[in-house]
Amino acid sequence: MRVAVLMSTYNGEKYIREQINSILNQIGDFELDLWVRDDGSSDSTKDILEEYSVKGKLKWYTGKNLKPAHSFLDLVKHCVGYDFYAFADQDDFWMPDKIQSGILMIEREKGPALYCSNAELVDSNLRSLGRAVYKSKPRTDFETLVCAGGLMGCTMIFNNRLSCLVQGKDYPEKIILHDFYLSAVCAANRGRIFFDPEIHMKYRQHEKNVVGVSSGFLNKISRRLFEITHKNKVCISEQAHSLILLYGDGMKCREKEWLNRVAEYQNTIMNRLMLALSHKTCYSTRNAACKLRVEIMLGNR
Repeated sequence: MRVAVLMSTYNGEKYIREQINSILNQIGDFELDLWVRDDGSSDSTKDILEEYSVKGKLKWYTGKNLKPAHSFLDLVKHCVGYDFYAFADQDDFWMPDKIQSGILMIEREKGPALYCSNAELVDSNLRSLGRAVYKSKPRTDFETLVCAGGLMGCTMIFNNRLSCLVQGKDYPEKIILHDFYLSAVCAANRGRIFFDPEIHMKYRQHEKNVVGVSSGFLNKISRRLFEITHKNKVCISEQAHSLILLYGDGMKCREKEWLNRVAEYQNTIMNRLMLALSHKTCYSTRNAACKLRVEIMLGNR
């Protein structure tokens, strides 16, 4: 059984050694290859990668700055022929059973399958912040995923059937994040998504997080107000359109109709209201539901 761990790096010299070592220390019945794509680092990240590469510990390559979403997808398309794949951020820390736990949940699946788990929030020195990322089980139904995402890429493990869906298509023009997109691809093609409430990694919070978790009441309020009132760089309508272009011909009517609805939601006020108030979406908490429905109503999601 062969597993490819896919890591995209960018100026990650401060924490990357700890993360690489935690990946290389995985325990389980599999062969592990660590593949890294450097997204144009200007610090010593590439020197560190080369140091590990010379020792035969990982394989890496570089290219123009694509930003995380497309850099991770480039890794999926570059690394073919593995049984399972896992995304890895450059600054976290994995428990030794992380990969094995995911494989055990999805190894019997014949169709596309995606696993994700909970994670412990820690500070820059890996000290616990006293809480997990998920307080409740995230939603994994198709309609909600397309509008909300919410599954953490750094915990994801997926099978060859799902990777082939990405590898066999062109690059999507507009996507929000690689994890948001991959979970939508899986659900749109009627794959299965599994959530493990157990913690198998430490999710490091520090000043340079690309995506982090807000802490403190005022920080949470200010972040939510910003997200509600500012339009996303890539909206769910654009990502839905990318999914239709690449996978629409093979989709069932239910999934295709919903994606068309999301793709066109910004066109009229009525479309916004209908999507915002749809009973088909069921967000994980009341706060999340309120925030996301208002964002959609304003056309900013």
